[in-house]
Amino acid sequence: MKFILNDRLADKCAARPDTSILEYLRETEGLAGTKEGCASGDCGACTVIVGTIEKDKIRYETVNACITPFAKLKNKQLITVEQLENIAAEDNQLHPAQQAMIEHHGSQCGFCTPGFVMSLANLYQNTPIERSQNNEQ
Repeated sequence: MKFILNDRLADKCAARPDTSILEYLRETEGLAGTKEGCASGDCGACTVIVGTIEKDKIRYETVNACITPFAKLKNKQLITVEQLENIAAEDNQLHPAQQAMIEHHGSQCGFCTPGFVMSLANLYQNTPIERSQNNEQ
């Protein structure tokens, strides 16, 4: 099975049919930023972004990694909180979703914060606003 994991092609991936995206990320890839909270898709701690090509564009949506089968990633892109951190390190600035969480005191204990950040990042990605306006606010 092939898919894009963050910014690299994952082309030799195999997993048991009952493996969730969360299990794959944590156990196979060692990416522990995606957390397991409720294990039933309710709390959002496990939120990741999945990109699907539709009509020459990529449509991004959030999914609960704890209940989404790994096989659903075939020919798609999976973006984890680690990718936001990698981009932030390269650009020397936080993703706008991360920055908003800091500026507005959006974190409590922090366990589910990565999931909230991924939901906000997806909203940011899919909101058709003038980015220069966003930077002024």
